[in-house]
Amino acid sequence: MKAVKQFNYPVWTVVLQPNSRGPNLQEQLFIQLRRLIVNGQLARGARLPASRSMAKDLGVSRNTVNTAYDRLAAEGYVRRRPSSGFYVEESLPEHSVRPEGERSQVTVSSPVALSARGREASIRHWSWSRQDKFDLSPGMPALDIFPYRQFGRIAANYWRRFAVSDLGYGEGGGLAVLRQQLAIYLGEARGIRCEADQIIVVGSTLQAANLVAHVLLDAGDVVAVEDPAYATLLSTLRSAGLRLAPVPVFSDGLRLDDIARHAADARMILVSPVGQFPAGATMSEQAIEELLAWANASDRWIFEDDFNSEIRWRGAPIVPLAARRGGERVIHVSSFNRVLAPGLRLAYLVVPRELIAAFTAVQDTLSCYAPLTHQHTVADFMASGELASHLRRTRALYRDRAAAMMTALNEKLGDVFDVPVLDAGLHLTLMAREPFDDVELSRLLRGAWIDTPPLSSYCIERKDVFGLVAGFGNLSVDRVAGAVQRMERVTRRFLEKSANSSGLP
Repeated sequence: MKAVKQFNYPVWTVVLQPNSRGPNLQEQLFIQLRRLIVNGQLARGARLPASRSMAKDLGVSRNTVNTAYDRLAAEGYVRRRPSSGFYVEESLPEHSVRPEGERSQVTVSSPVALSARGREASIRHWSWSRQDKFDLSPGMPALDIFPYRQFGRIAANYWRRFAVSDLGYGEGGGLAVLRQQLAIYLGEARGIRCEADQIIVVGSTLQAANLVAHVLLDAGDVVAVEDPAYATLLSTLRSAGLRLAPVPVFSDGLRLDDIARHAADARMILVSPVGQFPAGATMSEQAIEELLAWANASDRWIFEDDFNSEIRWRGAPIVPLAARRGGERVIHVSSFNRVLAPGLRLAYLVVPRELIAAFTAVQDTLSCYAPLTHQHTVADFMASGELASHLRRTRALYRDRAAAMMTALNEKLGDVFDVPVLDAGLHLTLMAREPFDDVELSRLLRGAWIDTPPLSSYCIERKDVFGLVAGFGNLSVDRVAGAVQRMERVTRRFLEKSANSSGLP
């Protein structure tokens, strides 16, 4: 592992008492520095601050610091390097070294009782540490063709001309130039006519959901949600004190009669009309029109999570709910996670003009902001036409990657999973043809460097959904065969073992 550079931050944990009746200043400084070294707060091999800067920070003479340093060296805690300074010894005196495995001070002395929300989040958490050999992470875009050169050039130009104010908290609602570019983009690419100030820029879809919950709903209100659904989004709504009413998602998405049956008293519904995650369903035109009528009839709100619509390579794009007649009660939410990269931490909402002031006020209260530097860079990236070029470039790429993935899965595992035919999106929902422990299979695949979360883990109440969720956006065509072969090997072994343990012939 590469050594971590030490930067000699001010030693604020050292507090000297010049008028103390106890040890003199040299002794106090020696004792406190020795404690920092022994406890590991000053790492082995770290360079101590120069005596001049240490003396200035502590308000003592340089001689006081030099005396303490010399004693540390004499007792084996630091070593002087000519023309370089004092460095903490790699091996400390035996009687002072904290025993291996001893707890650090940052701990508690009794068992910790998690809250109900903490327990639920811990159980439902699925690691996003994506280090796998074959990246089948659902929803991950093609990072291998991210426009690094163009993005880097635009970022460099920004840093050459940035203002000091760019390092502050920024404007309410988000950076004006980014909101202007988003208004143009939404009008041209998504058919949503809105003014720039109706767009609220945040750091994630989860922040957007938190804003909507606090502006439009009260604790105890019911929200209709898709089942299965994205677990962290549901946790965000629960954390806001909302009650969730799960509505089953089928191959054609949500159905109005199911909404009426399961969530008759809902004040809002959270829906992904296109390529719903994780089920992959797309709502029919009739279902969309019925949903809009349902919302308008009783002054309900629709949270439209439009995370997937830009990624389409065949067929006409489906018009967002917010762009339709009757879409006045739709809060349109999207992000740059799939069109560019999730690491940018940029998402946005489109809200009715009457709610702009309320949303920006609550945004400030909850501190739901996105990095200003990223906002500037992405705004310039869009204004230069680079985003449009990138979207055109990825359309054919995702078409080819999806086709390769569907073909390979049908050939190798078509008897185990129902492999869908995709026109859009970045993930395949692999429904199991027969029920099995998809959580265990997913665990085994993860051990083989294949990241395919279990479909059942996204379910709220449903007990009839099993399978895997496999992404393909960040997996090049030439690596698809190897990934699917490994999937098949692990899956066949798992199914054979399951059959043997159950006593089936």
